[in-house]
Amino acid sequence: MKTVYITEVGAHLPGEPVTNEQVEAVLGKIDNQPNRVKLFVLQNNGIKQRYYALNPTTGERTHTNASLTAEAVRDLCARLDMPVTAVQGLACGSASPDQLLPSHSNMVAGELAMAPAEIMSTAGVCASGMTSMKYAWMCMALGLRDNFVATGSERASAFMMKHVFTGMTQDLKPGQVAPMVSFEKEFLRWMLSDGAGAVMMESEPRPDRLNLRIDALDVMCWSGETPTCMYNGLNKNKDGSWSYWTDEPDMMDVVRKGYLMLQQDVRALEAHMVRVGVEGLKIARDKFGVNFDEIDWFLPHLSSMYFKGRLDEGMRAAGINVPDEKWFTNLSYKGNVGSASIYIILEELLHSGKLKKGQKIFCAVPESGRFTVAGMALTVV
Repeated sequence: MKTVYITEVGAHLPGEPVTNEQVEAVLGKIDNQPNRVKLFVLQNNGIKQRYYALNPTTGERTHTNASLTAEAVRDLCARLDMPVTAVQGLACGSASPDQLLPSHSNMVAGELAMAPAEIMSTAGVCASGMTSMKYAWMCMALGLRDNFVATGSERASAFMMKHVFTGMTQDLKPGQVAPMVSFEKEFLRWMLSDGAGAVMMESEPRPDRLNLRIDALDVMCWSGETPTCMYNGLNKNKDGSWSYWTDEPDMMDVVRKGYLMLQQDVRALEAHMVRVGVEGLKIARDKFGVNFDEIDWFLPHLSSMYFKGRLDEGMRAAGINVPDEKWFTNLSYKGNVGSASIYIILEELLHSGKLKKGQKIFCAVPESGRFTVAGMALTVV
């Protein structure tokens, strides 16, 4: 296998930052719903501001997911003084593509007016940005392309706007609370936001900048032993079975029954997320020989700061000790951008002036969809 280098990282966050006090004004207030879920989640997740691809006054969309991704790729190529038409491969991961068909990467390639190139679209939730990265890395390691761009992007706001909830609240009487707009259906409304990131992979480091050599990259799932936790397009029934939006004979019921909402089983999240995250780190240590004592920067994708202490505790119990000063996250001021988060974190660190040649970086991305963990070990060269 050939050695592969990340030679640059680009990112795009749309518009101006939206504070906690502004979120409901931008997304719209759900009719007849008290603020108890909002207040509880925002008090615990540690996010102070985030970005939405929305006009803050009108609520109209300012970007598609594809155009957000294209902006990140343009930023990446501009930093390299490289035309987009020179890109030979494009792998795009996202949990929130704009359409069912064609694939997300097809639409991004169209936005960029790319020359003919290999493409790949990876699905999932937060780890989809890392599965796209792994595909690009494997193609480069096999010598199939001279360069490859991988991306992670989200336009989660499309699932969080007031009108998504309207079908479940429109028949309520004044003062009546919507029984189906439960904690699980509203939880992610206060967690997720929009943005995109992109990395350039090449077979040689560029001498005019710091580069990141990929030493290991792995993605593992625990779906065979864990329940579905984060979902969209299906509803969980009282007996534990699932109903799917495609089975509804009346398409209006797809809206009325909340199929289009991003939902989170918080009990499953609490029961499995930290355990699975730690298991993923143990695989990186035991299978790939990652020495966490030698790591200079630990970049976890944290969905919420609520999990930071619990993850640290679980890591220490497993013999993985990473001092707090080595953790690097921008969750509080750039938000939880799902599959794009690890790109946005890596972009900020790479251009922060904090990195030095020879330093070791480990990126960890746990995903709660049905519990997947991705990890990547890097060396600054």
